[in-house]
Amino acid sequence: MKKIKGIIFDVDQTLTTEVSWIKFTRLLGADPVVHQDIFQRFKDGKLTYPVAKKQLIDLWKATGKANLTTIREIFKSFEFSPDTEEVISYLKKKGYQICLISGAIDIYIETVAERLGIAEWYASTKLHFDVSGEITDFDYTLGRGEEKLKFFEKFCRKNDLSPEECAAIGDGDTDMPIFERVALPILFIAPETSAEQKRKVTTKITSLKQLLILPPIIKWLA
Repeated sequence: MKKIKGIIFDVDQTLTTEVSWIKFTRLLGADPVVHQDIFQRFKDGKLTYPVAKKQLIDLWKATGKANLTTIREIFKSFEFSPDTEEVISYLKKKGYQICLISGAIDIYIETVAERLGIAEWYASTKLHFDVSGEITDFDYTLGRGEEKLKFFEKFCRKNDLSPEECAAIGDGDTDMPIFERVALPILFIAPETSAEQKRKVTTKITSLKQLLILPPIIKWLA
């Protein structure tokens, strides 16, 4: 069995405590219930992608705060899950190649990576701004699991790693494609974690500190 060299982390409800999209909308001063309704109608096929995107951008812009400076400050205020900084620091000192792969907003993931001193990160959603810094558009896809897998494959190529030399920690359905490829998939139990995921993934944790104390994990990450 190959030694684990690379560790992939999801971010929302794994390294941080809440769903970033909803928290971002709330801290911007917009109604998260309206946000959730727009997203659900898009998922259900009741809104096209362009219409749903316009409605969400209009919701954000109505606050008068949807600019790059304010958005960066909002993401800097997000709290980490307990033990995040300790665990990441420990794994970095042990020499593991750490990477963040998320379906969330690029500025958010970039901010988390900077705060934790992680050089490599990938995010599915990219925000666009005009010359004055006001938000104008964003790129998003529902197939984030497949996109995250492509990011993982890019990470492996870039760092000359095989999937069998990697572990992955995440909480949601979009992490499953990566889980199916790595040697050590670790399911972080969060409010949105499904019963099916709990059944499929053998190794489970409810706190990041368990990465350092559970025997089934330690033997891989030693």
